[in-house]
Amino acid sequence: MKIKGSIKNLKINTAFILAAIGTVVAVGARVYQAFSGLVDFETGFFTENHFTTYLLYGALAVAAVGIFAVCFLAGEIPQEKMPAKKSPVVALLSGIFGITLAVNATEQFSSFSKAYSSADILMRDPEQTMMSYLMKSGDLPRLGEAVFAALSIIYFITLVINYIGLKTVDFTKLKALSLCPLFWATFRMVQRFTRTISFMNVSSLLLELFMIAFMMMFFMYFAQMSSNVNATAISYKVFSYGLIAAMLAAVVSIPKALLLIFDSSYRELMEKGLLECNFEATDLAFCLFAVAMLVLCLASPRIKNMTLKETEKLIAVSSEEEK
Repeated sequence: MKIKGSIKNLKINTAFILAAIGTVVAVGARVYQAFSGLVDFETGFFTENHFTTYLLYGALAVAAVGIFAVCFLAGEIPQEKMPAKKSPVVALLSGIFGITLAVNATEQFSSFSKAYSSADILMRDPEQTMMSYLMKSGDLPRLGEAVFAALSIIYFITLVINYIGLKTVDFTKLKALSLCPLFWATFRMVQRFTRTISFMNVSSLLLELFMIAFMMMFFMYFAQMSSNVNATAISYKVFSYGLIAAMLAAVVSIPKALLLIFDSSYRELMEKGLLECNFEATDLAFCLFAVAMLVLCLASPRIKNMTLKETEKLIAVSSEEEK
């Protein structure tokens, strides 16, 4: 039975509408929680059970399922190729994302350096190695995050150069470089799993974990698309994972940004390093970049949203031709 691409009149643009609605509802609920004291941002936990919690997670779940369903079922979908059209907006937001990655790399490397220099004092077990201590404390993943954030900057510089029109970049030659954002997100995920938390009332960290998970999937398929490696019939994954990751990034970052602007106590705690859920500009920058890039991809030629069997046959034929 044909399921994928089975609804011919369903347009991929519907996924953007669902993402926008889900973002507005979830961000509204999260902002209310932030400013009404329902979330303790010093720990990241809910302070009490409230209907906005169900509204938040319900809106995100329904929107995410709807986005994936639309991308999977739509009869036509943009071709999985990097857009050739110039876009000053994509170039600008790629540059902003690169700048936030530079800040992130600097902060994470600074944190690692401090942890490494004080590790001998903090290690309680004399038989524990430096490597195991830094891994358990989450500082070794910080170093990985810093390294791949720095390398990712180069990749986003190439996006700026290409989409501002200074030079046409052949992204198929940047296969290794295109994976750097994926590894950056992976180390972010590992670093968060080193935190000691209670999953009974966790709030911020859970949202961040889901955001980074979808961010990783988006970067993985975006790397395949840009470098043209096994890029057959992955367009629906690029769009679905990208929109879901952008929606979650908005929910994670916008309330914190508003707190940073309007709440002096939040700013004070952040400056002292006492927050478990700091505002990270990379999240907001990623949200804007992903949406702008996906909107630009909408202009690509539409192709049939192939079924799984059709995809497997096409991949098999392509493999035989390469041999």
